[in-house]
Amino acid sequence: MNNVNSILNSSKGSVLRTMSNINFFTKKNLSDLEHVRLGLLRKNSVYRHGVTRFLPRNKWNTSTPNPYCVKIVDIHPLLLEPEWSIYREIIIFHEFIHCLGYLGHNKEFYKLESLWPTINQKKEQGQKFMQTLKQKNSTWKWICPKCNMNVLRQRKSLGKYICKKCNCKLIDEAI
Repeated sequence: MNNVNSILNSSKGSVLRTMSNINFFTKKNLSDLEHVRLGLLRKNSVYRHGVTRFLPRNKWNTSTPNPYCVKIVDIHPLLLEPEWSIYREIIIFHEFIHCLGYLGHNKEFYKLESLWPTINQKKEQGQKFMQTLKQKNSTWKWICPKCNMNVLRQRKSLGKYICKKCNCKLIDEAI
């Protein structure tokens, strides 16, 4: 657990140092974000790479969310691996923007997110990370007998699903 905390704290420090060089965030923003705890999502999470968990609204001292309204920011445990360090920092930055009160994924949010120096790697790294998670967590492969298209899944299709390309019933194959 010490190694986990060490990686999380190191990444948090790196993200805050990078944010200090972005001409949008104030010293107060950065000092407030220092108080945000980082934790881990469940390891079988596939579609969620990070999440900001807020305290219940009745415990907020303000009408708008801020870092003191945040219970914890959780990231996927696989992001602790060295190969995901760039993507890990992008995810932490993304969640820190939420911590500062930008809750929606809208134009304003993505404009802020675009200020991150390695943001151009987010899409590619995210897709690669998602594929890694799917391969790691999947126990079934749904295969189209007609076009050989296959989909990795955690449960059987039981003949309920059809191929988008050729409208053929998908067959289950254990991995």
